[in-house]
Amino acid sequence: MTKYEKLDAMIFASIGHVPKRFVSINAGPVRIESERIAKDDATPRTRGEVVGWRIVDRRLQALRKAGKIRATGKGWVRAGEES
Repeated sequence: MTKYEKLDAMIFASIGHVPKRFVSINAGPVRIESERIAKDDATPRTRGEVVGWRIVDRRLQALRKAGKIRATGKGWVRAGEES
C-alpha cells in the first residue's frame, strides 16, 4: 500500500455525480490525512514548506489522469457520471 492509497480513497469517496469544489474536497478527514502526509514528507532538505492542500491537488490530478475523476467548470465529478 502506497502512502497515497488511503488519501486517494478518501478523495474518491468524497466526489460523486454532483460537481464538488476543491475547498469542499479538502476538508475534514481528507485535510487531516493530507497534512499528516505533508508532515511526514518534510525533511531538512525540503525547500520551502510542504503543505497539505498541494498534496490533495496532486492526488486529484493523479486520479484525473487515471481516468477515475474529471474536472468540470463547477468542480470535480466521477468519470462517466453526468452532472
